[in-house]
Amino acid sequence: MGDFFLLFVLFAALLLLAAYLLWRYWAALTSLSPDEERFEERIAALNERQAHRYSDEELAMPVTEEDAWRVMVERGRRVVRRERSTGDLMRRRARRLTGGSSRSLPDRRPPRNPDHE
Repeated sequence: MGDFFLLFVLFAALLLLAAYLLWRYWAALTSLSPDEERFEERIAALNERQAHRYSDEELAMPVTEEDAWRVMVERGRRVVRRERSTGDLMRRRARRLTGGSSRSLPDRRPPRNPDHE
């Protein structure tokens, strides 16, 4: 009977030691330095501001079809302007590289149709 009690005490001590070592390991992993804590607080504040970026009135009032159409048209025009300016820049660069001749480059500008603007 004494051998079983000694075996039980030894096993319990090993189990407690393992639990203590795991607890210390976990505490070392989860502890934050003061710099890390400040960084976490800044990120939490940023997330809070982002979450409350829209006012309650904006969230309660859905966008009308007219406003949605206007936004879509404005964004589409911005894309065309970007493509046009990029195409112009590429054409100028090619002229500079080819010595002024731009015949090798096709004109990539979208045709302007006054009916659609």
